Amino acid sequence: LRVTLKNELRAEPFATASLNNKIRSFSTTNLHLHGLHISPEDPGDSMFVAVVPDGSYEYVYEIPADHMAGTAWYHPHFHGSTALHTGGGAAGMLIVDDPPGYLPPEIESLKEIHMVIVHVNSQLMKVYSGMYEANCFTSGGSDTDCKDRYWGTQSGDGFNVLLVNGQYQPKLEITANRWYRMRMLFSSIDVAISPVISGCTTKLLAKDGVYLHQAPRDLVRGFMGPGNRADWLINCPPGTWQLESKLREGDSLKFHFEAQLLTIVAADQGEVACALPTFSVSRPCYLVDLTHAEATSSLNWVLGPTPYLNNKVFEHEEHEVAACVELGRVVDLDVIGIDEHPFHIHINPFQLTNELSDSYDGYFAAGDWHDTLFTVGHRAQARMITDHFGGEMVVHCHFLAHEDFGMMHLINVVGQEGTHFAKAKEIDSTCYWDDEDFGEPKILQPGEIKSTCGAQACCSAGTSGADSSDDSPSSPAPVEKKASNDVNSN
Repeated sequence: LRVTLKNELRAEPFATASLNNKIRSFSTTNLHLHGLHISPEDPGDSMFVAVVPDGSYEYVYEIPADHMAGTAWYHPHFHGSTALHTGGGAAGMLIVDDPPGYLPPEIESLKEIHMVIVHVNSQLMKVYSGMYEANCFTSGGSDTDCKDRYWGTQSGDGFNVLLVNGQYQPKLEITANRWYRMRMLFSSIDVAISPVISGCTTKLLAKDGVYLHQAPRDLVRGFMGPGNRADWLINCPPGTWQLESKLREGDSLKFHFEAQLLTIVAADQGEVACALPTFSVSRPCYLVDLTHAEATSSLNWVLGPTPYLNNKVFEHEEHEVAACVELGRVVDLDVIGIDEHPFHIHINPFQLTNELSDSYDGYFAAGDWHDTLFTVGHRAQARMITDHFGGEMVVHCHFLAHEDFGMMHLINVVGQEGTHFAKAKEIDSTCYWDDEDFGEPKILQPGEIKSTCGAQACCSAGTSGADSSDDSPSSPAPVEKKASNDVNSN
């Protein structure tokens, strides 16, 4: 995958690049593919690339043949301007497609709904803008040079909203009693959400671009911190329903945003609801079940107080390395402070090895994979494989201003590029490496036979013909913006 990033931002009148661990360099940017298992080195997913105004950079991402299909995303990640750029809405969904035959046909044929949920808090952005102005001024810039002409000029109360595909509380039209796959991305720099659709049946298929080991799982509500993705299966009876972020009764969380996301209008087209199968997909070997694997290394992470990670801040100029691990190893992670700081690792996802103190109505479970973890509990134990890619693997808080402040470290992964975990096939003989063939999904519990669902194939919406109530473009665009307040089902 080749991506050319062109920077057309206004140049800084006064350069602040020399500042460290501060809001700075508002006109310098780059690109991070969050959730992809790819190289962290130039010209790949390096966060240390600096694309200056009127400059451009060609990223070359070598996506391995055994990369799991799933939902990822992209956003700017230049140290010092990450919060200003991503917090202002610079984000988009990136999908690694499922190869034919990877999923059961009842799941593979479902129409998809792509939702990029962006939280924008203009007052918070003004605070960070003010920090930039102060940093610029104390470094020798003038009032005129240091003035932020965007966030720094706003007056009044501002706005604090959730947008769905760039729209405020849009409408989604679907067919009642039909299953849909809903891919959700939550882009935020300071809050979490708890998506719920009261009145509809919801199931969890994947989190952070990795399928559950047994999918789908019954779902009451979700919990998405900054950067999380979730793939749901939804089925709504005829009527009008609300997808909203809503806390459980009695909960009072410090970093949480409650709001309506969208209105779902389910039209009765005569279909009858039916059951989907429960299944397991064939997995790439870097995602085998590690819950009983023996780790050869361990890393402990304590997040907080801001801006400290393991009681230190990042030394940008020295590229200080917090840990060094070998490729092809199983690494234990003990992470503390995830109730106030979202924990994120680039390149290699990690698997929860123990139940959390609060599963949030079953949304979090031992065995689930994440690349970003923010929960109502304080601590988590996890495990990951350092697979294939060497180089500097970034660890940081995904409240992105905290990352700009220095709440970040590097893990230096060393060894022969392409090295895998040698014992992966001892754990799961069906896992696959590189360009090996993957197996068919294993059906753990079959769904209802289509002929029992009535005249139409309600478990396989893709075979039941065009649906006039669905606005379905031929080329799905995860962040497509429409003039009308509609969310597209694809």
